[in-house]
Amino acid sequence: MSKARYTAASIGIAIFIGYFSGKQYSSLTTRRVETQDLSSTNKVEFETLKLKPFPKAEVLAAKKLPSLRAADEFVEPFHERHDFKWSPSYSVSAPSFDSKNRPYFRYNDREQTVPVANGFQTLRQNSWTHYPFMAEQLLPFYDRKSAELIMESKQDILWDPKMAVFDKNDRMYTVLRMKTTVFNKDTSYVMMYSDDNGLNWQGLPLVGTKDTACVFRVLGTNDCPLPQLYDLERPHSRAPIQGPPAMLYYLSDGKLPGFEKDYSWLGTVGKLYLQPITRNSKGQLEAEKPVLLSLSAQEIGYRSGSSPKIIRSGNKYFVVWLEANREFKPKMNSAGRAIIPKPDTNNQPYSEIWIAEYDLKTKKVSKKPILKSWPVNDTHNQPGIVRTWNGNLIVVSGGHGSHFMSTYSLKPDSIAQWSTEIPMNTAETGYKSNYSSPQWGGGSQTYISMMIDANDTVHTVYRQWMHDKKIFDFEYFGALVYQNGNFDRKTKTFRWNPARVLVYPNAPEYTHWYQVMTVDRKDNIYVEYSNMRPYPPYQVKDAKGQPSFVSPYLNNALLRSENNGKTWSLVSDDDLKKAQIK
Repeated sequence: MSKARYTAASIGIAIFIGYFSGKQYSSLTTRRVETQDLSSTNKVEFETLKLKPFPKAEVLAAKKLPSLRAADEFVEPFHERHDFKWSPSYSVSAPSFDSKNRPYFRYNDREQTVPVANGFQTLRQNSWTHYPFMAEQLLPFYDRKSAELIMESKQDILWDPKMAVFDKNDRMYTVLRMKTTVFNKDTSYVMMYSDDNGLNWQGLPLVGTKDTACVFRVLGTNDCPLPQLYDLERPHSRAPIQGPPAMLYYLSDGKLPGFEKDYSWLGTVGKLYLQPITRNSKGQLEAEKPVLLSLSAQEIGYRSGSSPKIIRSGNKYFVVWLEANREFKPKMNSAGRAIIPKPDTNNQPYSEIWIAEYDLKTKKVSKKPILKSWPVNDTHNQPGIVRTWNGNLIVVSGGHGSHFMSTYSLKPDSIAQWSTEIPMNTAETGYKSNYSSPQWGGGSQTYISMMIDANDTVHTVYRQWMHDKKIFDFEYFGALVYQNGNFDRKTKTFRWNPARVLVYPNAPEYTHWYQVMTVDRKDNIYVEYSNMRPYPPYQVKDAKGQPSFVSPYLNNALLRSENNGKTWSLVSDDDLKKAQIK
């Protein structure tokens, strides 16, 4: 079957005018900004960072926060910018790095959603420069009735992977996802790419545009479902990817029987597709026909640790995902919701992490289960994959307050044989959540983030439930924990090292971290995160009881380690300028 070929002409950076009746949209042009980096003189190296704790629960309960602005002002002293006098002048988000080790941040004004044209911020001549997209160049991909929606589209940079990705030729890629109806039910995907580090862009329509409306046509029908979720191939080490990033799509089939009334993350099931992207002789991108990997995948979740799920090596792609357990039949509670049992002494019930190997030449897919995860049928259990420099694949299963499991391939670039799966961290932390296995100590882990360095050390961060009266006099809290492991090139074996707390939260009970891990071209490790809670003081309700939340990007932070995770620091402008390769 021939490949779909859709391209847009490269358009230079300029002020753009609205599509309808001279209506003006945000004018975004290339801008250079001179800044004073207040944090450069306050650089502090640390092994563990402790945020300033909120007042006691009764004080918080009595505090009236009438607006989001009031909530913003209240929480500010309990975060990194205020507490550690950290004043970055770049748009804090997950950084990507080109061949000169220049950082690229998705441009934002400390908000979770940004205009479609926002583009990226990077260093040029040691000053921060903003390279936007030309939103008008997207319009030929859509019907006229969708044009205004596209021009006014917002991009969610928290829940979607909106970072830049660089290939071995220093070409730059990113993906836009846009709604095409006012009901926000339809989604479309366009891959943007640049041959000059973000100055000029072209677009490749992938799914849901006027010429790609039926990429996922249901056989024997006229139904053309669109993916609800996606991910893209990203670097798992300091090395750039081989070529244009492949796409991963999830198309929902709803809920498993018995989970219909349950929480959104329980019992999801659907189809998972891999879509390779190539370049033709003219340098333009071409989207290949999507390859079906699974009919029983659970939702893919970018912010469930944001670990890489796709790796390419030569002519092979390796993809990991969470497979739904269709054989598990839940008992129901009085509200008609599924009862999720704890793992028993045999670690039943569980869901499996699967891996697929796709050969670009033969077009064949082979796949198999390699790890267990808990709780059963919980989409939090997102896996991650990295590759050693000799080709061994290392996979970690996610969890939701349970044990992460890990394994590694016994042959380079092959899924044929794997080591015995083992728990990643069994150290006691003073608190053991319900879904941790009774076979081991510790557990209570969620949201795996992982990368690998040039010495085959795997670096991870994740949320760890803990109890320590010296920190909080409460039943539990959620710390951001760092842990690494080493692959021995001589013995071809892997072992995990003890974990330690990287960041203590500003309050006990439930905590979000939303962390993303990346590595630059010099093997420095970065962790972008946002410490939050889904209730006051981050939540404010209006007169009708409808909640609003402080933006996770208002107080997010960026850490870096230059010594393989031994010590860390908040990243200053000066740090990024000095890290560039001359």
